[in-house]
Amino acid sequence: CPKIWGQFRNSITLHGIAEEIGWEKENGMAASSLEKDYVHKTVSKLSESFGFTVDYAIVNTAAFERDFKNFDIQRLKQLRDFAPDYIIFQFGENVSQEELLQDKDIFIENYSKLIDYFGECKKIVCTPFWYTKEKVYAISQVALNTKSYLVDLSHLDGRFDSSNYVKAEVHFKHLGVAVHPGDLGMERISDCIFSVFNADIH
Repeated sequence: CPKIWGQFRNSITLHGIAEEIGWEKENGMAASSLEKDYVHKTVSKLSESFGFTVDYAIVNTAAFERDFKNFDIQRLKQLRDFAPDYIIFQFGENVSQEELLQDKDIFIENYSKLIDYFGECKKIVCTPFWYTKEKVYAISQVALNTKSYLVDLSHLDGRFDSSNYVKAEVHFKHLGVAVHPGDLGMERISDCIFSVFNADIH
């Protein structure tokens, strides 16, 4: 039977055209095409491995990242009504390090409430692609609070392995784009997330 997959996002999951920074695509930054970003890689792996069609939704949660203390959870009602069997939370990169250090307990509490808002579906919580130990610790606690699967992406940070950055594949003048995952980084993100589905779906 079809599986329904809800997906929260920031720029790594989906970024619209932004010519001012040299980004001219509409897919996960900075994959070379839609098919090569981690979302579509993972969807393909699910279809190929289990033989079903994947219905999925991508929702922008940058507003939570930028103001986790005041985010209105009711803004997510449409995705909750989508009633996913699985939901992936891939964000945290845009959370201010300073605010996290000041209000770590609030971040953990509000992120946990956001996840619990989706009821009994299975949750997959990712650590940020760019490693920050405080975020990894906080998000690990969130996963424990909400009984979610935890997928660590932080070891893929190009500071540990430069081949995961798009600048290892294509030149971008804008540093912010250049340090996003390229096709190889996206493939590795997808592998990490798919490992949960591979173990859980029978």
